[in-house]
Amino acid sequence: MNITFQVSLYPIARKEFKTPIDNFIKELRDDGIKVEVHETSTIGSGDSSKVFDSLKKAYSSAARSGDTVMVLTVVNGAPTKEELDKLNA
Repeated sequence: MNITFQVSLYPIARKEFKTPIDNFIKELRDDGIKVEVHETSTIGSGDSSKVFDSLKKAYSSAARSGDTVMVLTVVNGAPTKEELDKLNA
């Protein structure tokens, strides 16, 4: 099943928080997950099994370096880009 997801990663109580976020995104991309980075979240899509496996691995890696919150929204029937363009017109 193909899914679309929105994920935000929040390293807690760290002076240097950008590196864990950058590494998280890099791990998703290295696993072949298509993602677009936005100001407050990352949006991606792919096969549900592959996406969940990659998110689990990337989150575990981030959490090993300190306390980390991940917020995830998943949908299996997201509108197409064309549908979104019409809604935003």
